[in-house]
Amino acid sequence: MSEVIDIHVHFGAPKDPVSGCFWSEKFEETPAYWFMRLMSGSLFKKLTIENIKEKLIEDINKSKKVTKCILLAMDKVYDENGNRKDNETHLYVPNSYIIDLSRNNDRILFGASVHPYRKDWKDQLDLCINNGALLCKWIPSSQQIDPSNKKCIPFYVTLANHKLPLLIHSGPEYSIPTSNSNFKEMNNPKYLRTALEIGVSVIIAHCSLPYFGMLDIEYLDDLEEYYKLFDEAIAKDWKLYSDVSALATPLRNTFIPDIKAKIPSDRLLFGSDYPLPASELSYKKTKNIFKWLDLSFKALFVSNPIDKNYYAIDEMGFDKSIFTNASTLFAEIIR
Repeated sequence: MSEVIDIHVHFGAPKDPVSGCFWSEKFEETPAYWFMRLMSGSLFKKLTIENIKEKLIEDINKSKKVTKCILLAMDKVYDENGNRKDNETHLYVPNSYIIDLSRNNDRILFGASVHPYRKDWKDQLDLCINNGALLCKWIPSSQQIDPSNKKCIPFYVTLANHKLPLLIHSGPEYSIPTSNSNFKEMNNPKYLRTALEIGVSVIIAHCSLPYFGMLDIEYLDDLEEYYKLFDEAIAKDWKLYSDVSALATPLRNTFIPDIKAKIPSDRLLFGSDYPLPASELSYKKTKNIFKWLDLSFKALFVSNPIDKNYYAIDEMGFDKSIFTNASTLFAEIIR
């Protein structure tokens, strides 16, 4: 039986000289920072890498529904000349740190992050592949990446040759800030055609959904492009997928029926966006108010946040295959 893999689990920590992790003061103004505090039980005490790590590992180890979780690294910002921009990097999680965590826990899998503009991208990507990376993660706005830039082409060729998927954020990004607002546009799925034409397995995170529903007017175009890209991908046999991470939020529930109707179930992959909490108020497939209240009441007693997200996504009525599709995709990776 295929494993249930949560492909979208975040890690972050304040500046730590041993691991190399850091986040900026600007990151500490975001909801993600407070979710990190809440998740680690550090609302009223000093937040350290150790208490974040301990709570994360505890949640992964105690999950009853999810077999393994992909923990995501996050590379620094680089400019087009390959120069590192530490002062514009708001969250950094080195690949080496996630590799170490995955080596010490069989339920933690390695999600790499390599910026395509860095001068040593090939060496870094090869290192990640050789150390068991199951995907490469980008957030274009935060990392200041233009996915359609010609500088990405050699990177895409390497991904395609190894069949290593690219997990890329799409739609609004409120968790990790950007120091250049022009790159917010790069979260639009329309910039992914170059990667798909080369043969990269692309996973669009969050189904490109606006986070605050119709209030995210500027991002409704991203969703329209998302549907158009999937239609094109099916017609051209591109390797396009999408994860359902962060769908268990109240203001995204109106979009769930369209996702189920328009995106083939074999192209959807399970994820959570942990530490973002799953909400009991997220979409339920039942129209019976008493059934809905019963389900919501039961969800209140699921303490493990990874399991809570699993149950919320399951109740949306997706095909059960979405929970195991990732195992099939990752089996194709060439080391």
